[in-house]
Amino acid sequence: MRRTIGSLTVLLLVGCSGISSDWMAVNGTLVTQQDVEAVERQCDVSPAQASTGGAGIDYCMLSYGLIRQDAMYDAAPSFVKAAEIRINRDVPVMVDNGTRLDSVSQEGEGRLLRLNHTIVDDVAEDIDIQYFRQVVPPLVVKNTCRARQAVMLFENDVVFRYRYFDMVGEFITEFDVKLSDCVAEVPSLME
Repeated sequence: MRRTIGSLTVLLLVGCSGISSDWMAVNGTLVTQQDVEAVERQCDVSPAQASTGGAGIDYCMLSYGLIRQDAMYDAAPSFVKAAEIRINRDVPVMVDNGTRLDSVSQEGEGRLLRLNHTIVDDVAEDIDIQYFRQVVPPLVVKNTCRARQAVMLFENDVVFRYRYFDMVGEFITEFDVKLSDCVAEVPSLME
């Protein structure tokens, strides 16, 4: 492969197989060529079979936590559903001193994850909702965008919708967190 940097042309030698660039970990971490080859050995397939694809290799690799990068977009709703199931096993759970996560649900075409929270010590009439809307969303965006698994979903058009209710169940506010929020809030995560 040739790359031109300024007026300098550099010839890069690339290994026989670019398989690792075709695969990613389902949790969003990078996978090396060595990692891919180790899993392929567990799947008992040749590099030629692995590079040509097929459901058998895809299912085996997925069983070890790897997925083809080009399949991630289509698989994202399944990951959202899995997140819904996993998180709902552990709720209710306090996310800070005054906020409890009560439930999570997948909505729409499967690319929206709604997170329902309760402000446990206040009723809506005692909350300065305008101030709440100024302070809470930026904090939630920053925390959400720092989670690599969330960013991986954002990169595949998944939206997280945060909903807040008071201690008696009265609606306070809701807002969405999406990829563009992460790019604006934590640009270094997107490099």
